[in-house]
This record gives sequence, C-alpha cells and structure tokens, in this order.
Amino acid sequence: MNKTPFNYRKYAISLLFCMTSLFATPQAKQLLSPEDTLKLIETIKDDAIILGNGVQEIHIFIDPLCKMSQRYLKLLYKRNNEIFSEYTIYLYLNELKAKKSKKHILNIIHSESKERILCDIMLGTTNTVLEKIRDKETENIFQEISKVAKKIGVYKRPYIIINGKAK
Repeated sequence: MNKTPFNYRKYAISLLFCMTSLFATPQAKQLLSPEDTLKLIETIKDDAIILGNGVQEIHIFIDPLCKMSQRYLKLLYKRNNEIFSEYTIYLYLNELKAKKSKKHILNIIHSESKERILCDIMLGTTNTVLEKIRDKETENIFQEISKVAKKIGVYKRPYIIINGKAK
C-alpha cells in the first residue's frame, strides 16, 4: 500500500487563502453608469480645483489628509509637464470620515488661492493656519461634493474617474 504523506504546507496555504477570501473587504463597485456619472460630475465641476489644460479630462476625489491622496498629488506635480499638457485634472475635495478633514477642506474651498492652500496642506510646503469657516456657500459646496461622491459610490481616496469609469 503506497500512501502519500499529508502535505501540511499545502493545506496551510489553502486554508489561509480560503480565510482571507472569506474576510476580505469586497471591492465596491461604481454605482452609476459612466454616462450618469459624467452627468452628475457636471453638477460639481465648477467647484473642482483644476490642474492642467489638456484635452482628456480626469476627475479625482481626494481627501487632503489621506496619505494616498497626498502621494498621488505629489506624483502629479512631479510629472506636471507631461500630465498637465495632456490632461485637465479636476480635483474634488471629499472627506474620508476617519481622517476628520472637514476643517481642512472648508479652508481650501473658502480660499482665494485654492491650489496653493491645497498644496500647503497636502504636500506640507508651509504651516497653514486653519480658520473656523462659517460660510454657508462653502458649506454647501462641501455638501454637494459629498452627495455626488455618495451617489457615484466613491469609497476610497484618491478615486479616479476617466470617461465616466472609475479606475
């Protein structure tokens, strides 16, 4: 009788794979069609911080205190000659609840030089003093972007949309 020895290593790897797939966070899906997503984005486009002037549009939801959003912005500025001539990038400030960045976002939205304050906060170029913003228009912009993000299904930052499709 020829018995094959039990392979504990294969068993452990298989068990680990099954457990991680059971407890893994499901990948959230974009809730709207690309066409509906673009229509909805049109409603907040005027509230975006715009970088570049290329033909192709990219829409990105970011949180100023999110490390991944900060890395992404740093990469954009590092490659700005290539990227900003090919693309127009629309940045929408959208809070991740865990980051508690509403005060930062309101300061950026309320600022006369949004891009400068955004870079100060996200790239740490200066120590920006944050004010308590009590402006109804600024608060409305914050709320509208949040509503659109929720309808689209924005679940991470940066959340990148090209041609209406999340990437």
